[in-house]
Parts: sequence; structure tokens; C-alpha cells
Amino acid sequence: MLFPAKKRSFSRFASLMIAAVLVLSVYAPGRAQASGDAWAAALSGIDSLYDGYTALETANKLEKQQIQSLRKDSAARLKEVNAAVKAIDKTKIDQLASTAASLKTRHASLIGQYGDLGKQASEARKRKDKKNADLLDLKRNKLKPSVDAAKSEIKKANEALAAAKKQAKAKAQIVKDALAPVTSLKKQVTAENKSITSFNKTRAASYKRYRAAVKSGNAITAAAEITMMYAQLGKIHASQQKIHGWEKQISAAIKSAANKLPGK
Repeated sequence: MLFPAKKRSFSRFASLMIAAVLVLSVYAPGRAQASGDAWAAALSGIDSLYDGYTALETANKLEKQQIQSLRKDSAARLKEVNAAVKAIDKTKIDQLASTAASLKTRHASLIGQYGDLGKQASEARKRKDKKNADLLDLKRNKLKPSVDAAKSEIKKANEALAAAKKQAKAKAQIVKDALAPVTSLKKQVTAENKSITSFNKTRAASYKRYRAAVKSGNAITAAAEITMMYAQLGKIHASQQKIHGWEKQISAAIKSAANKLPGK
């Protein structure tokens, strides 16, 4: 949506572009009267175009501020959403992880002892020491029910932890899927900003020539350069309109993702 001032400016821009072409076509070396007419026409064109140029420049600056404000807001909300994704079921997962680690530590001695007795019994059998092998098996087998129970408890704790992590990952993926368009949209914004940089570079060079023409009293060149500057502003406006649209899509994607967080 163009600002009212921009609509008027672009309308005038079209006619002034035509005028500039006519002015430049009239001017040629050796035609003094035509030169004078062209100079006067160029001066009149600058007078008409200058206000439109400054109005469009001001409107573009305002539009840029709106884009920057929207981008800043999106960046802050995206940071919040990403933090919330990392925090999904974190308390539950931390508790389950702590329980699993605690059980492993608590039963480590028993399970370790059971394993050592098995190794010793195996070594005794290799030595053909049946008596020690039997004694070690008796001790080991006496511990087996307790060891089996401990291992079962640890296994259940680990399974509960794995299930909680899987569930949290699934919840997080829903939010990440909603955020998926953001990356590609940001790439489009970056590419378009490069175009704006190029337009501004062309405009800056044209402005230097415009100032030089004003200083030397060359209305023909000044008219051509301000026309070029206005054309670059029009391109910048078109690019900013695209960027504004993409930034709105980014904002909408972030809002959609936020609404998919657990508890929303």
C-alpha cells in the first residue's frame, strides 16, 4: 500500500520522466535557441520533481523504520519461542534423568559384585577348580534375584526417560515445523536488501553528479540526475514493499509457532 504522497509522486514521476526525455532530445550542440529552451524546461522539471523526490524519500525512510520495528519485534519473539522449545518438558526430563542416574549409582556396587563373581567363577572353571567355581556360583546365584530386580528398575527408569525425551522432541518438532518458513523468508529479505544497497549506491553516485551539475549551473544534467535518483527511490520502495510483506509472513509464522507450544 503506497502512502498518498507516494501515489502522487509516482504519478508525477511518470510525466516527469517523459518530460526529461523530451528535454534531453531537444538539446544538441550548435542549437543555441533549443539549448535555452531545453535549459528552461529542465529547470521547470527539477522544480516539479524535487518535491515529489523528497516526499518519496521521506516515505521510504518511514517505511524502513516500520520494517525495522517489525523485524526487531519478530527477533525478540523468535528468541522467546526457541527458548520455550528447549524448555519443553525439561523439568520432567531432568527429574527422570536424575532418577535413572541415582538408581545406576545405588545399584552399581551390587551389579559390579555380581559381575566380578561371574568372572572369578569362569576363571576357576578354566583352571579346572570345580570347588571354587561352585562356591563362586553359589554366591553369585544368591545375588541374582536382587541383581535382576535392580537391573529391571534401572531399565524402567531409562525407558521412562527415553519416552519422555521422545515425547518432548515430538512436541518441539510441531513448533519447529511452524517456524520452517522463517529461514527461507529471511534469505529472501537478505537478497532484497542487497538489491536496495545497489540502488542506493547508484542513487548516491547520481546525487554527486546532481550536486556538481547544480554547482556548474547545468540544469540539463541536474534534471537527468534527479530523474535517475527518483527512479532508484522507486525501486527501493518496491523492494521495501516486498521485504515488508516477507517480514509480516515471518511474524505470522512465529505467532503460529508460539501458539503450538505446549500449554497454549
